[in-house]
Amino acid sequence: MKKIKNLQEKRLIIARHIMLEQIDPTDENITKAWCKTFSADRYKLEHTEDTELFDWMRKFISTNNVKSCKEQLARLRRKGERNLKSKGERVGYGAKLVKEPKDTLATYNIFTKGKKYSGNYTALCLRMTGFPKRG
Repeated sequence: MKKIKNLQEKRLIIARHIMLEQIDPTDENITKAWCKTFSADRYKLEHTEDTELFDWMRKFISTNNVKSCKEQLARLRRKGERNLKSKGERVGYGAKLVKEPKDTLATYNIFTKGKKYSGNYTALCLRMTGFPKRG
């Protein structure tokens, strides 16, 4: 399967949705729920022979509930904020988790004197790799 950006966060968002809607976690239903929320991943999901994602989703859904899923999603997002702060310190930027929607990717800000960028975790990691080091 081609790499899906923000995979860990997306898996938890879709797992939560499937649990709330009490949908049977078949490959087809997982793909349908995923593509409804993250349409840019449609081709990657529909044209794969790799079942690892679907196996992970089924196992996770069978061993967790909505509350534990929300807790894991919040923990993942806090970890993302810490990682962005750590990466940002090396290039003179700060970072903050600013939005934690239930059904879409979290939004983070990275900032320094006079400049601010917003985006999801992967987009901001990529943006920071292009910054020159300060100091």
